[in-house]
Amino acid sequence: MTTKLSQPSSIWADPSLATAPEQPLKSVGAYSERTTPDGQVRPHWQWLSQQLDQLGPDELSRRSAAIADIIRENGVTFRSAATNDSAAEINRPWQLSVIPFVIPIQQWDPIAAGLQQRARLLQRILADLHGPQRLIREGVIPGELLWRNPYYYRAFQGLAGAQPQLHLSAVDLARGADGNWYATGDRTRAPSGLGYLLENRVVTGRVMSGLIRRSNTVRLASFFDRFKSHLRSLASQSDNPWIGIMTPPRGSYRGFEDTYLARYLGLPLVQSEDLAVRGGSLYLKTLGGLQSIDVLWRHVSDRLCDPLELAGDSNQGVTGLLRCLRRGSVAVANAVGSSLAQCPGMMAYLDAASEFFDGNPLQLKSQQTLWCGDPNDFQQVLADPHQWVFRNAFRVSSDLPVCLQDLDAAQAENFLGQLRKHPQSYIAQRVASFSLTPLWSDNRIKQRAMVLRSFQLHEKDSINVLPGALARVGENTLELTTSPVSGHLTLDCWVTNDQPVGTHQSLLHDSKTPVQIRRVGDELPSRVAEHLFWLGRYAERSESIARVMRTTMDLIAGEDDWVNLPAVPRLIRQLAVQGQIEPGFAVDSLAATLPDIEQMLPASLLDRDQALGLVRSMGAVIGNTIAVRDRLSSEAFRIAQRAYRDLTHSPLAHPTGSVPKIQISEAIERVERLIVDLLALAGLTSESLVRSHVWQFVELGRRIERADQTSELLRQTLVPATDQGKSICEAVLRVTDSLMTYRARYLNLMRLAPVIDLLVTDPTNPRSLCFQLQQTLKVIDLLPTRQAAGTDDLLRSLAENLLQQVADADPMQLAEVAEDGTLNHLDALLEICSRELPKLSEALVARYLIHTSPRQLLTGSQR
Repeated sequence: MTTKLSQPSSIWADPSLATAPEQPLKSVGAYSERTTPDGQVRPHWQWLSQQLDQLGPDELSRRSAAIADIIRENGVTFRSAATNDSAAEINRPWQLSVIPFVIPIQQWDPIAAGLQQRARLLQRILADLHGPQRLIREGVIPGELLWRNPYYYRAFQGLAGAQPQLHLSAVDLARGADGNWYATGDRTRAPSGLGYLLENRVVTGRVMSGLIRRSNTVRLASFFDRFKSHLRSLASQSDNPWIGIMTPPRGSYRGFEDTYLARYLGLPLVQSEDLAVRGGSLYLKTLGGLQSIDVLWRHVSDRLCDPLELAGDSNQGVTGLLRCLRRGSVAVANAVGSSLAQCPGMMAYLDAASEFFDGNPLQLKSQQTLWCGDPNDFQQVLADPHQWVFRNAFRVSSDLPVCLQDLDAAQAENFLGQLRKHPQSYIAQRVASFSLTPLWSDNRIKQRAMVLRSFQLHEKDSINVLPGALARVGENTLELTTSPVSGHLTLDCWVTNDQPVGTHQSLLHDSKTPVQIRRVGDELPSRVAEHLFWLGRYAERSESIARVMRTTMDLIAGEDDWVNLPAVPRLIRQLAVQGQIEPGFAVDSLAATLPDIEQMLPASLLDRDQALGLVRSMGAVIGNTIAVRDRLSSEAFRIAQRAYRDLTHSPLAHPTGSVPKIQISEAIERVERLIVDLLALAGLTSESLVRSHVWQFVELGRRIERADQTSELLRQTLVPATDQGKSICEAVLRVTDSLMTYRARYLNLMRLAPVIDLLVTDPTNPRSLCFQLQQTLKVIDLLPTRQAAGTDDLLRSLAENLLQQVADADPMQLAEVAEDGTLNHLDALLEICSRELPKLSEALVARYLIHTSPRQLLTGSQR
């Protein structure tokens, strides 16, 4: 028996819920997921509707805001493959509704059965098209659909041998006005959305934990556990195989998702430049040498996997990978060439293929599709083209389908001309209908059209369907049929049971296979080491600039007239040398012609045009953190992200489109917060990272950069002649966070030699030059070495010699004033540091971080 929630105070009382939203291609009489046509609440929605009603609009809005905060803190972003936005706008926050999509298991089981049948069919189609091609020879599928496909390569034939080609597939689903589900597309290459689906469940579970438990929602963890076990089973020999996720280079729309899945599954991320083929086997290039790879979960397009045999201009693949596959030395999931089954034109023939193989039609029907390359079907389309939407017949993309109803007469005629000229390049599909599901937006309930993306695991003897899906909603139904990372609001999908569900299942592999205890490994790819090294350098550089900025602005904003403070001009010169402000400020004759420093200095905090400035340095921190996100803790990423966000957000009174202006007091507050965040990030890397190569390269970056920044600071502040050394020394001690230590030793007696000793030759001060070089040498001794002498000896020799010169220096001599008033001995030592530190960095890069040469095109040509 159904009930009707009609009380005036109910969140469901909005009369707009009775109608479908205004949208292109609006479905007439669309199926409502929550209510029947007469307004009755469907049984599986009754309990949740009541619970949400009890929470009320204020609580739902609060929890919705909490979801947005969690997503922002977790750095959950998407990048549309089709975006033309500027780089600053490409990565956008993921959107998740507080109200889930609910489907009872009694309705889900028939869907799962249809998905299993469809998955088996796609597996058989791939085996046939890459093998005997009976489907083509017996006229089930037109041969032209294969031969005309620009993404099909002869190299795919027989590549997988007798092994299954699909391991993970996805199907996009929609519900028609009659309540029946149908498929709008198949994904067989590397289905995206699985990581976002998982994040949706994690976030919803935190915000709606009581509801999700009491609703008996089926858990997802067992699916991921089985998937990881399946990847292990693909290895031909090893009991403890090396499995990696092959992700495209930085900038791909898969960036966040691949990192998220890598962290959740405990699998390393690799890119093409990390890999090499030797002797018909695939290896990971690490600091310690070559590491054999057993299994790759591939997220790179088929045609880009091997520039030797496929697309010669690819920078995402590995030369010789197909040779490894033919030898069986590595397993790749999904198989190279598997995207053939997701070809949109294939949908027109899936029913016929199912009849051919099993004598049974598909239980889960496809959206009505005709390939325009078939003359009969094309004539049917041309009879009434306005009843169809048109897509590329061979490629799945984020491009919107062409709907003649949305074009003016000239545009429609132009497209029809292209269609008649190249009919084989298009498919025609009947306008899809979508069901409507409730969501929470703008502090009220709304209804939107919805699609699901389901995922299927192809195990050895069965198809395991994930009990849930990535649910997406939107107003433009044409966009819903494109990429799942196209910017729509998403919902967690709850498959609910009448009975309590099982307990959580761990992803830890339960095996009796003995494991050798290890505490340090050499399996860090050189690419990752490079990002870690520059993460350390840019984080330290940002902190150094922030400290100089803070001290300078404190002095300018103080009670005394800063024009009479001798430390200010020297600190301003240091900022100019660091690249935070215009170089002209370092030249006395030019400084007078430049803008007022009191206005310019706070404004420089938000200046994105200074290539070496604070904003760009923090941007590099974020970029390198993202590149190694799978190697760092989630807290480290959150801190870096928060630090950048708090630094760069526009002032409250800043009008959109104008140049940001910031008061000096707010600028000081921002650099204070930034310093605290950077210290927290340094503390995390120090206290949370095992002393492996990950920590070592971050540490080397920090120590070399701090030595370089300290050396330059002392040259700009202490070396020049002055008769007011006390205030200058005090400012330098403040910048280097050493003022308290100095006062603890010498009270208020400010003398040059003790200051120089504390900042240059003292091996116990974590801010001194000697300490940085001492730590650098210790870490260098921990790095993997080659047996033959060479760059290892050069690297250690540079560090050792530089440390020796600093440690042997006499602070009293360094404090001696020359006839011209400068500290010439100190200047000479600092000049040596400024010259040798770049050499040390270059030697480190040459030994460990230069691991690829420019790619050579072995086939084809690049235009």
